[in-house]
Amino acid sequence: MENIGVTCDVCECCHNVGGCKCDLPQIKVTEQCTCTTQQVETPHYCQNYEKK
Repeated sequence: MENIGVTCDVCECCHNVGGCKCDLPQIKVTEQCTCTTQQVETPHYCQNYEKK
């Protein structure tokens, strides 16, 4: 999926710029969350997530 002004509020991700924008040219997004054991406060479905 092409990254066209994607808004992201996952500040722990190293691709997050200025707390709201993704700096990747392309992003991969899953349709649904596969994490059943862990409840994330801000669930995100981005496969490109990398911890800072």
